[in-house]
Amino acid sequence: MFIILLFIILVAAFSIISTLIMLVMEKRKEIAILKSMGATTEQILKIFITLGMTIGISGTLLGVVLGLALTNNLNAVVAAVEYVFGIEVMPKDVYYITGLPTKVDPIEVSLIAIASLLLSFLATIYPARQAANQDPVEIIRYEG
Repeated sequence: MFIILLFIILVAAFSIISTLIMLVMEKRKEIAILKSMGATTEQILKIFITLGMTIGISGTLLGVVLGLALTNNLNAVVAAVEYVFGIEVMPKDVYYITGLPTKVDPIEVSLIAIASLLLSFLATIYPARQAANQDPVEIIRYEG
């Protein structure tokens, strides 16, 4: 499960990268104005890393809470799906169990959450550096 969830988190990290790259492209003029007013490269880096980590932390917390809630109520969710769609998810003549077994390993959940936060941080580095290394003179000249 760790590897499967890691691949899902990796896709989410690419989403963070693309979102931040688009934000940097849209806010080029504003970044140039900040830099011309005296903002340092480190301050611009901190702004975009903070934004990316806010997305990563909120996604990680939401994922952990929803995942644990779903895991603890899985049989009720299966019953609700069977009721809504009118199908039997686990036919008793095929499967010889009456419910889906679940086991939550706190260490594995913690490792997945830490990996998610680490990948979120790594996903913010490239767009933040791209934003911080822009030349304000060139941007203001051509976009101003």
